[in-house]
Amino acid sequence: MRDEALKTLMKGRVAEALVESIFRHARYYVARAGRESSVIRLPREDSDDLPDFLVWRPAENLGLDLHQLFMVEVKYRSDLADFFRFGGAEKLANAKQRWPDLYFVFVTDHPAADRSCFQAMCLRDYTPGEEPNLVDLHQLPALGIYPRTVAEHGALAQDLFAPLGSQQPSRRDAIAARRKVADRHPGA
Repeated sequence: MRDEALKTLMKGRVAEALVESIFRHARYYVARAGRESSVIRLPREDSDDLPDFLVWRPAENLGLDLHQLFMVEVKYRSDLADFFRFGGAEKLANAKQRWPDLYFVFVTDHPAADRSCFQAMCLRDYTPGEEPNLVDLHQLPALGIYPRTVAEHGALAQDLFAPLGSQQPSRRDAIAARRKVADRHPGA
C-alpha cells in the first residue's frame, strides 16, 4: 500500500511539472501557489487550499503594460470517469465557490480515444450538478496553447507514467469485485 501511495504522489508531481512546462512553452510566467509554494496567502484568507499555479503573460493587442493572469489547479487522475463518478464533481463545485475563475487541468495516462492526456476546464463555465465539459488543454482559447505543445507533452507523459503503472485496481474494478464476492456469499 505504501508503494502505491508513493506512486500516486509521484504521478501528481510529474503531472504538475508537465503542466508547468506546457505553460512555460506557451510563454507564460509560472509561479507555484499551492501548499508546496512560498506564497503564504492570496487575498482570500478563509482558505488554505490554494491553486497549484499562478500563470501570466503580457496581454496582447492592448498596447499597455497589462498581463493576463490565470489560476491553475492540476490533478493527476488515471481514470477521469471514475473521478467524476466518485466525488470529483463535488470537488469542482466546492472549488468554484472559492475560485470561480480557476482553470482545472486534469492529467491522465489513460485518456479516452482521440483525447489528450491534458484535459481542462474553467470553473467559470461549470454548472454544479451537471456533467463537467472537459476539453483538450489546447482547445481553451483564452490560454492560447498550441496543439503540438500539448501533443509533445502527452507523449512524454505516457513515457513517464508507464514505469509508475499501478497494480491497484480502479475504484470501479474494486466495487465490482466486492459485489461479486457479496453475491457469492450473501449475508457475509
